[in-house]
Amino acid sequence: MKVAGLLVLVLLSGCASQTIPPTYYLLRSDQDLQSSALRTSKQYSLGSVEIAAYLDQPGLVMAMGNDEMRAASQNLWAEPIYDGVRNFLSTEIARASGQELLPTKLNKNSTAVNIRIDQLHGTLDGQAQIVAYWWLVRDNEVSSLNRFADSRALATSGYSALVNAEKLLLTDLAQKIAASLTSQGPISAAE
Repeated sequence: MKVAGLLVLVLLSGCASQTIPPTYYLLRSDQDLQSSALRTSKQYSLGSVEIAAYLDQPGLVMAMGNDEMRAASQNLWAEPIYDGVRNFLSTEIARASGQELLPTKLNKNSTAVNIRIDQLHGTLDGQAQIVAYWWLVRDNEVSSLNRFADSRALATSGYSALVNAEKLLLTDLAQKIAASLTSQGPISAAE
């Protein structure tokens, strides 16, 4: 009897000391990318993409209440959020506009599209929120300044649903950016 009790105690202590491995998420477009020659924009390029400092860390972020944010310790981005957001927006803007935006350093005579993500997090009431800005710069002059703020209900509970909602919000942002490029019309070199 003592041996059986000792065995149960050893098994229970082994289970209690096991840690749950973290879950990693990638921020990638869901579009099915195919090998092809890319059509690049001569008029626009992708300039700076900035991320608010509170987002620039490995854990997904939740707003816990009045100005309190908490980064998850077990639900993490698989790569720096800056890289994920930049790649995601680049892909989605290209899909929405029909043209790839080269980095500004490779397309020097273009209008730069600069982007700043000020908020991108979940809330306790099951929402994902985004606040972002983008501005167009040519010859060191801002020709357009825009803000996008929205929220989206999570389809289910959990961090996977938060990532999916954040991707939908970033897709909406990319579509707004692409639409603003179309509405700008051609910009001549003399402007």
